[in-house]
Amino acid sequence: MARIEDLLRQEFRGDVPAGPGPDAMLARVAKARRRRAAGAVAGCAAILGGLALAAVSVIPPGLTGAPGAGEQPAHVYHGQVINTVFTDQRHGYVVQQGCSLDNVTRVPEGAPTPDVHERCQTQLLVTEDGGLTWRTRALPGDPATKDAGVPLVQGHSLMLWVDGTGRLAFGGWDRRYWTTADGAVTWQESATPREVGPAGSMGVFTADDRLTFLTSPPPEGIPAKKAQPDPAVPATDGSFWTACATGPCVRVTRDHGATWPAMSTVDSATSVDWVATYDGRTAYASVRTPGGYRLVRTSDGGVSWSDVLGMPQPSAGAAALPDGDLLLVRASEEGGMYRLRAGGSTLEPVADAPAHAGPMYVSGGMVVAAQAWQESDRPDLASMVCVSADGGATWTAVPAPVD
Repeated sequence: MARIEDLLRQEFRGDVPAGPGPDAMLARVAKARRRRAAGAVAGCAAILGGLALAAVSVIPPGLTGAPGAGEQPAHVYHGQVINTVFTDQRHGYVVQQGCSLDNVTRVPEGAPTPDVHERCQTQLLVTEDGGLTWRTRALPGDPATKDAGVPLVQGHSLMLWVDGTGRLAFGGWDRRYWTTADGAVTWQESATPREVGPAGSMGVFTADDRLTFLTSPPPEGIPAKKAQPDPAVPATDGSFWTACATGPCVRVTRDHGATWPAMSTVDSATSVDWVATYDGRTAYASVRTPGGYRLVRTSDGGVSWSDVLGMPQPSAGAAALPDGDLLLVRASEEGGMYRLRAGGSTLEPVADAPAHAGPMYVSGGMVVAAQAWQESDRPDLASMVCVSADGGATWTAVPAPVD
């Protein structure tokens, strides 16, 4: 994701029709910012404890400076989650950022376009008790949020992963990366640049949070504006799944991206919003039909599909769990979550679940529900990640990013 300053400068200095002054441009920027805001994660009922207050501050070069003469502009505050990785059900790591941005609301006619300064602080949180308590540890650098050489998913970024030796790895700018073998107490920089894969390949997570490169993406590319945030959903059998970019089908590769055969879903479907699987044999998909949204299921690896139930509203994504249950995120203003029991046909509301989960996935046996982006006019942002050790029955909020 481009940094906010880049977006603002593009808005200020990009090609715009003659006529609008700085106020009009700022109004458009504010409107775009509101569109990107997601609201706070809510509903994680477990109480936090044990958080150390020390954090690592990483301020990108050129983003400091004094405000305009005679005026101290207000700020807006935003947070973003880079990624959350659990190496087992006790040991977990969250990298997130808290940023403050000049909130320039009025520019006198004829005045020069103001510089907009952003200050970001990167934070690594570590738990050794399954998310009950968290403490900060130092990071060796600033995470890459763009120009990383691989596609980056907000909230589930390939800049925090498990390397081939089982070490936790952290990716920074200019393809630098570091690994740790002692739970992020110390970091060692790699002598070689971070991998970006062969030409034409696609970087993705495996089911155990390894970074791997599929030979090629699906023939028609990755679905745009679909509810499935990750480019491909990994399964424990080594397969990778994605909704077809067009048509009522699902694509599956079982040869690491060499081929992507299309699996038709149900006759009534007109398109597929997302697909979710854990083991690569049982999978679920949200399909659109002339009569509304429906949930369909396969139990033979996508060869045949059956209708499960109609959904009162579209789903914003889902995660398949090891026990066969499915957690679905409700796509509504109030948000929330449903559970479909293994083999069941009834959606059950999940109490105290995160209100607006973006990426949701299983890592190290833990369910992770993240919110990729949050914005506020107050510096005290809300938690942006919730984790569950019991398949979504109870949730613990990860401390919020700090500025």
